[in-house]
Amino acid sequence: MNKMLVPVALVSTLLFSACSGGSSTEDQKKELETEVLTVHDEAMNKMDEISKLRRSLRTLKEKKTDTAEQAILERDIEGLALADEVMMNWMREYTAPDSLENQAALHYLNQELVKIERVKTIMDSTLVAARKTLAQHDTK
Repeated sequence: MNKMLVPVALVSTLLFSACSGGSSTEDQKKELETEVLTVHDEAMNKMDEISKLRRSLRTLKEKKTDTAEQAILERDIEGLALADEVMMNWMREYTAPDSLENQAALHYLNQELVKIERVKTIMDSTLVAARKTLAQHDTK
């Protein structure tokens, strides 16, 4: 009887380990997906400011006669348009990894985290540049 208990205990231990390992990967997947969506949400909150700055810079550009100033304003307007576009592209291309196995989902989510962080960086840098340009022209 003791000889039967050893294999049963071993199989039980292996099954428990396999099951708990799967849930750990599932937890990692959920945490990573939450992180991706958190970065997305942080970036998405800046979309309204991007739109407002674009309008302000366009209005300012229309009032300027100096072509050098117009070029600077246009550069920032185009930067903000690019920031908007990269966010929209990321959202169109992102798909929740519900149908992927855990390891494939982790790989996909890691790639998406890198992409959305890049999007956020583009948005942040264009916002900084546009704010600076607008502030310089508001003081003139």
